[in-house]
Amino acid sequence: MLAIFLGMVLNLGNTVADYSFNLSVPHGPIPVQLGSSATLPCQLNPRHNAVAFRVEWNRLDKDSTVVLLRENRQIQGASVAPEYRDRASLIGDLEKGNVSLKLENITLADRGEYVCFVKHTTWYERASVSLSMKVVGSVPVLSYTEVGKDEMNVTCVSDGWSSQPTLTWKYKQGREIDNNPVYEYSIDADGLVSVDSWLLVSPSKSEWISCSVYLSDQEMRESRVMPQITRTQTDAVTLASSSGEWRAAFITILVLVLLEFSILFLLHRKGSHDERPECIGDPTEQKVQTEQKVQTAEKAVTDNSTMTDAQIIKIPELDMVKGSAVKLTLDATIAPTFLTITKNGKLVTCSDPKKQAPQGDHHPHVLCNERLSSHQHYWEITGYSGVMGIASQHLYNKQFWYAGVCSAAAAVSKVKSPVSPEHGFWVLHYRKGTGYFANTEPTTHIPVAKEFNTLGVYLDCDKHTLSFYDAQNKQHLCIFYNIPPLKTLIPLICPGVKDKDCIQIS
Repeated sequence: MLAIFLGMVLNLGNTVADYSFNLSVPHGPIPVQLGSSATLPCQLNPRHNAVAFRVEWNRLDKDSTVVLLRENRQIQGASVAPEYRDRASLIGDLEKGNVSLKLENITLADRGEYVCFVKHTTWYERASVSLSMKVVGSVPVLSYTEVGKDEMNVTCVSDGWSSQPTLTWKYKQGREIDNNPVYEYSIDADGLVSVDSWLLVSPSKSEWISCSVYLSDQEMRESRVMPQITRTQTDAVTLASSSGEWRAAFITILVLVLLEFSILFLLHRKGSHDERPECIGDPTEQKVQTEQKVQTAEKAVTDNSTMTDAQIIKIPELDMVKGSAVKLTLDATIAPTFLTITKNGKLVTCSDPKKQAPQGDHHPHVLCNERLSSHQHYWEITGYSGVMGIASQHLYNKQFWYAGVCSAAAAVSKVKSPVSPEHGFWVLHYRKGTGYFANTEPTTHIPVAKEFNTLGVYLDCDKHTLSFYDAQNKQHLCIFYNIPPLKTLIPLICPGVKDKDCIQIS
């Protein structure tokens, strides 16, 4: 009996030894092209006959998604993920231990790491193979607009890149432009990356600038543009004088200039071009003033005045703007160190108000992750007592806070400029003992009939307006007109640095 038992053990050992193997796969990633086919090599070593083995390919970076499964001597199609059915197959000679995988019609989602798993009775091995893909994006689209005297805002946009590309601005001579350009990256539903950049330049009449977008020197897209300031009225006078008609041109231009100044003065008196917010406190007063403004504007259009439909701004009711609600989260990665963000990026507070907060070159506010550039958006800000926000309190019980939006250029600026519209900030402030005020120059006091705990903020990117509401009592507080049509606006919030009471953003 002992001899029989020892024989069985030896035979079992020989069986295990006979079927032990390693898997040979490529060491580096396999480069592939979009829409092509790719082979992922995987070879048993020694070359056992793998016809009766279990062979499985799955995605390591996508929750072990099954790409192909062969078991019980046949392909198990029901176990394969739908996106790989009819695209994945074994192309090696199984009798010689070749279990290589072939993928057809490669998509961008096929990039990443794959696992080759082979098993037979008491022995199994696994190894990984990765696919890499570079997709070169579109030729950059360049555009420019005048933003001031002898200054242009030049924009460069390119999309469809497989990974985040590098964007470089250069002068004609090849020298890189270092005018603090702004960069924005986004990813579409297919995982492709877009880049959007802009900067301010002083144009030259004979020199162009270029925008290059690339992953490497071999995958580069470039466009060029020659920004030019449009001809001014002074130029028109010069041209007229050269043709001998300078007197008529001068008189005509003088009349037009005087007429323009008269129109601008009247519009200024009506508040149509005033960047200071219109502030309304009492609900009854709000209704009367709002109606009068709309009626006056509509009457001006009826009377064939210079007022246009675009200048008739009706303040929307709170219940209507709530339909544009957007979910926002605070960006903890760029928040100042003296501010603490909790509750999944919703709550913010000053971590230690008892000591002087080390603000340095940082504003005491935090930006949201979301970037808003079109359509309408509404969100709310609520005050809470304590760091964990257990019991609510009125926002007016805090020592100081402010909320609103800023431009993308102001967000990335390394200079701590004043929080004002002139520097790309449009916010509503509160200071205990002073009350509510808008950050205009000079500041505009906001009369508030009732104290409240929830502030509503409504940004209309299409009409270039920013409105603030007492969301608790459904009262409109103030509105900023004529916010410049910037590419991107970013919501922000400052909880103050004098108390631990936190603020939550919806």
